[in-house]
Amino acid sequence: MNLRAIANGAITSVNPNLPAVLKLNDGYTTDATGKRKSGYSEHPVTVQTQTLSTQDLSLFEGLAQQGTLLYVYVTGQFRGLRRQDAKGADKLVFAAYGETETTEWLVKQVVESWPDWCKVLLWRQH
Repeated sequence: MNLRAIANGAITSVNPNLPAVLKLNDGYTTDATGKRKSGYSEHPVTVQTQTLSTQDLSLFEGLAQQGTLLYVYVTGQFRGLRRQDAKGADKLVFAAYGETETTEWLVKQVVESWPDWCKVLLWRQH
């Protein structure tokens, strides 16, 4: 039974899903000058965005990071920063509600991970 699909079916009448592009970090290459450049493979996905609760916002407030934080539910699996694999964090590109331009969001943390879906914390730097 896919509980995520059941819940998403009920939620989308109030909070519709958004099309997005998942940019999976494939590691990096080093050019002749020694500068590293991250490589990404792109995959279309559908995301369900949710704002953070007041309690969650106060928890992250102490991190001293400026920008916007957002939870996203998505079918499939995401990864955060993986130093041991020499890979950076994954990214999502989409137009948030009320915006016409797409923006890039960094996956800061995988909050919940299940076999069919996950919940991640995204950060958009201003």
